[in-house]
Amino acid sequence: MELIKDTLNLSEWMNEPEPDHRVLPMSHWTEEVKEHFYAPRQAPQVTLGWRKAQDIFEFRPGEVSLWGGVNGSGKSPLHSQVTLDLMMQNQKVCIASLEMKPRKLMGRMLKQASGQKRPPLDFFNRFGKWSDGRLWVYDHFGSSNPSTMLAVIRYAIDKFGINHFVCDNLTTVIEKEDDYNEQKRFISGLCTIARDTDIHIHLVAHTRKGRSEADLPNKYDVRGTGAIVDLVDNLFLVWRNKKKEDAVQAGEDFDPNEHDAILILDKQRHSEGERSEGKFGFYFDTASNQYLEDRLALPRPYDIGNEVDIEEVEF
Repeated sequence: MELIKDTLNLSEWMNEPEPDHRVLPMSHWTEEVKEHFYAPRQAPQVTLGWRKAQDIFEFRPGEVSLWGGVNGSGKSPLHSQVTLDLMMQNQKVCIASLEMKPRKLMGRMLKQASGQKRPPLDFFNRFGKWSDGRLWVYDHFGSSNPSTMLAVIRYAIDKFGINHFVCDNLTTVIEKEDDYNEQKRFISGLCTIARDTDIHIHLVAHTRKGRSEADLPNKYDVRGTGAIVDLVDNLFLVWRNKKKEDAVQAGEDFDPNEHDAILILDKQRHSEGERSEGKFGFYFDTASNQYLEDRLALPRPYDIGNEVDIEEVEF
C-alpha cells in the first residue's frame, strides 16, 4: 500500500487543462456505434464482488459513483471491501480517506482480506506485496479543498496510471453543507476528470437521517445540492439494520434472516441491462468486517497468494 504524501508539490496538477471543444459531423461516430450494436455482447468487465450484483452493475471507465449513507451506516467499510474486489480484478486504486489514518485503513482491509479479526503474521507481508502496484493512499488526515483533491487525482493518474480514485468523504472537502455552488463545481470537476481520463471516481457522502432508522434512504436524502445526484453517473446508498442490532444486544427475539445491511443501487445512468437499479442484502461479520451474501456463509480469505502479474509502475 504505497503512500502519496500530502507534502508533495502539486503545482503542476493544480490548474485544470484547457477544455477540448470540437464540432464534428454525426457520421464521425458511425463505426463506433455500429460496433456497439453488432459486436458480440461482452460480459461485464469490472464488477462488484458479490454474485447477486454481477449482472446488474459494472464499473465503466469515465464515470463517477456516489456512495451515500447516514453517519455510522457502514458505507466506508463496505466500500473498503469493494476496493479489495477491484484489486482482485487487477484494478489500480488510489484512496483519499480523509477521516481515517492510513494505518487504520490498512488494518481494516487486512481483516477483510484475511477474513479474520486478527490476521496471521505471514499475511501482512503477503498483503503488502500483493497490494503494491494495486493500491495507493493519499497520506492526509483532516479537511482538504476541491482544488487540492482534483490535483491529487490528476497526479495519481499521471504517476501511477490508476483506474479508480476513492474520495472519502465530501464533507472533508467542502465543509459547508449549504455551499451548493462549491459542491456543484467540485462534482463537475470530478466528472470532467473521469470523462477525460477514463478512470472511475468514487465519492463517499452523507445522507440525511430519516424519520426512523428503519427507513431506507433514497436519492433525495443525499445532503447538499440536488446537483450532486444529478451530475454523478451512479448512486449507491448503504443502510444498516440498527433495529436488528439493538434486538441482538438486548437479547430480544429477532428474525435471523433479516439482513444486517442493504446496498441500494438507486441510479445507473448508462446501464444497458434489463435492470439498472436494485437492492442487495448482506450479513455483516463483525470479526472480519466482511459483508456476506448468505446468512450461514463464513468469511472468506482473499486469494492474494496467486496474484496475476500486472504492469510495472515507475515510482
